[in-house]
Amino acid sequence: MLLLSPAVNYWTTLLNFIIQKYFIDSHATCILWHRDFPFELQTPADSEFIQYINIWPDNLSQSLQQDIYNFTAFNEIQRDYGMQLDALVQKLTIAIRESHCESFIAFQQDIPVFTRSFYNASRISVWRSLRNKFLFVYRKDLQQDTGTAAYFDDFLFIDQPNILIVEAECGNCSMLALKTNKFIGPLAEHPEQLYVLDHYNALSDKFELGVDLYMDKIKDLQGREVTAGVFDYRPFSVLDFNREPQVKDNNPENLRGTVHLDGTEVRMLFALCEVINCTVQADSSDKTDWGTSYANLTGDGLFGLITERKSEYIVGALYFWPDDYRYLDMSHFIGRSGVTCLVPAPQRLTSWLLPFRPFQFTLWMGVFASLLLETLALFFTRRLAPSDNEPHYSLLESFQFGYITTLKLFVSQGSDYVVNSNTVRTVLFACYMMDTIVTSVYGGGLSAILTLPTMEEASDSVERLYRHGIPWTATSPDWVISFRGEGDDIDPMVEKLLSNYHVYTYEQLTEMAKTENMGFILERLAFGHFGNVGFLTDESFKRLKLMVDDIYFQYCFVFVPRLWALLSKLNDVILEVHSTGLDIFWEWEVGAHYMDGQQQEEIQASMYMDFDVGPVKLDMDNFVGLVLPLLIGLILSAFAFIGELIYFKYTTQKKEKNTEIEERRISELKIA
Repeated sequence: MLLLSPAVNYWTTLLNFIIQKYFIDSHATCILWHRDFPFELQTPADSEFIQYINIWPDNLSQSLQQDIYNFTAFNEIQRDYGMQLDALVQKLTIAIRESHCESFIAFQQDIPVFTRSFYNASRISVWRSLRNKFLFVYRKDLQQDTGTAAYFDDFLFIDQPNILIVEAECGNCSMLALKTNKFIGPLAEHPEQLYVLDHYNALSDKFELGVDLYMDKIKDLQGREVTAGVFDYRPFSVLDFNREPQVKDNNPENLRGTVHLDGTEVRMLFALCEVINCTVQADSSDKTDWGTSYANLTGDGLFGLITERKSEYIVGALYFWPDDYRYLDMSHFIGRSGVTCLVPAPQRLTSWLLPFRPFQFTLWMGVFASLLLETLALFFTRRLAPSDNEPHYSLLESFQFGYITTLKLFVSQGSDYVVNSNTVRTVLFACYMMDTIVTSVYGGGLSAILTLPTMEEASDSVERLYRHGIPWTATSPDWVISFRGEGDDIDPMVEKLLSNYHVYTYEQLTEMAKTENMGFILERLAFGHFGNVGFLTDESFKRLKLMVDDIYFQYCFVFVPRLWALLSKLNDVILEVHSTGLDIFWEWEVGAHYMDGQQQEEIQASMYMDFDVGPVKLDMDNFVGLVLPLLIGLILSAFAFIGELIYFKYTTQKKEKNTEIEERRISELKIA
């Protein structure tokens, strides 16, 4: 730095005092140097290091080319987003993102340039801070025709509380005025107005009042308005134009200008305003969806209310969505929401395999093994058992006796075989006893299956939803943003579920819920209630059941503008509410006041619903499976009949041919 004149040392003494006392805890301080304010930045007496970034507004273009940071690559990325940033925005963005600047100093005509650039820079930068402080220095003798208000008419002086302005009449004046913005009070009373906070006498190096130059203005906002941007999404947020009490509604389409505002997440704002004395307002503009924040610092839906400066507090089961968090700020979590589905209830199971269902597979194997054992026993006893009254049977005759008798006994039919051997009779009696027990057990099991209907497997878990491959749906693609996650490595099950997800309107969902074989998304709150139930009707409840688990869950947050001054206080209130259990009470009270309690109970009960498995009247569905043996028998008998015809025709032709040959041979012998 150049050697400073005594007059300039006035600035050096005061500004270094402010920096060393109030900026020492900042990660870094950005200084926009000005040629008419060449103060010397000094190291504190206790030798604490002050990290600062030098920005020269008079030489921004050249400094970009000489900077160690690659601004060319940064500009190419921003151009891809459709943005053309000026040099100061680029400098501030990188200073905030890379050096974590939390304190900023600007002089004279650079003040309005800085305030216009700072908000864009802070939103483009990923890094953000809740401790930003601003120091603006100007001299009245250097002002042009524009008045003092031209320096301080930006939104920054409305939104930020930690602003200090050092004002001097001239460069050599020893009496310096310290001003700040009012910040508190209703917006109609112009919180951006400046007032004198203290005076500094450079000759005596003393402050007149010695007040805190960066006082806590947040502790009492004296009725300053905070606008909540919501749509009616119960129980998270409730908008009702008929209920009382009502708050001011900034929606120009609402001719009454007021609306009833409530909800589990809106009450967190009411709690905040109880603590810091602010006034809650609403903006019920036609925003029926959450929307999206874009890289060009615009947005739609609820997020558009923030980018349009219509709201500072938006809620409605907002999950952690990285694309939106990049350009906005979030609070601590205010609740938990699980994404689950109402899926088609299991239907009564009718199957061609009904005759086989009374026994399990292993038991059927045992039955077939016992039938095989019976057949072999009857075969050997018929073939080998001695008897004076029976002839000696061949192997084929013994085998036919064994398997035919076994089958007839198994279906409780008599046999026309004459049996004289006591050995065979004994084996027949044992087989008869065993088959009688098996058929009795089978008959009892079949009766139970016929009169007590069996239900098919429902898609009521994530694994079964994936395995059955049924589609599932909601009204927005935002439902699966968190489920999809980031990166290219997607779990195959997640990828399959995402391919089955579809987006429809509420009207379409209402109709589909009555007929379609698909899942319909609900939100399961932390303490037992359900959201996103507007499409459900009594008819749809008859055919849907709740999944036993969540497809995924997310914590819900409040989204606020970047650098929102009340965010730190809001986070403190959120933690206090969680610790006292008020959020449990709020959910149950809001659910009782604004939602259909019977509907909520039906949703919960559908997960364990008794599908009337008592005795029912038999109908043709009960006997569909019993037709299978008849069909198989008819088909096999038809093939057997055709086979017998072919065999008979073949043997007849062969016999006739042999007869002709024999007759010809005899004739030849006679002639000879």
